Amino acid sequence: MNPDLIDVLREKLGHLGRIREHLEYSRSKIVAWWRVDQSFDLWSPDQLETLAAFKARFAEMQDHLALAMKQIAAIEEQPTEAFSYVLNYMVKLGILLDDNEWRDIRNLRNAAVHDYSASEQDKALHYHGLLQHTDFLLQVHADLKGFAARVYSIH
Repeated sequence: MNPDLIDVLREKLGHLGRIREHLEYSRSKIVAWWRVDQSFDLWSPDQLETLAAFKARFAEMQDHLALAMKQIAAIEEQPTEAFSYVLNYMVKLGILLDDNEWRDIRNLRNAAVHDYSASEQDKALHYHGLLQHTDFLLQVHADLKGFAARVYSIH
């Protein structure tokens, strides 16, 4: 194992910890008042800003989780040319149960970044989906940290 690659993973996991804290902070603010059936016109400017921060932080968390998974695959000298190879390896390691939920959330994340929908119902359902899948991202983070602690002694 290349110690330089492990150092990069250590740094990525530290960064992911901070991203996780920010995502959890935004989510905790939203769940106190979120209603999927409420008009966006009724949200305050602060609430709308919190929704925007949450959406960005969700996307950032998934992006950085993907980088950490790719880093583990590189450390283990697994193919990383296609991300599907990395996902398959994460399933093999038990970090992901299967790659379907990751792919579904990736599509949700991509829609979050490129959502130009004027439909309030579409926007509300989209945010609701992000809220519902946040625990999955947090669990993947915990599983990555657990793997890194066991295999590479990263704490």
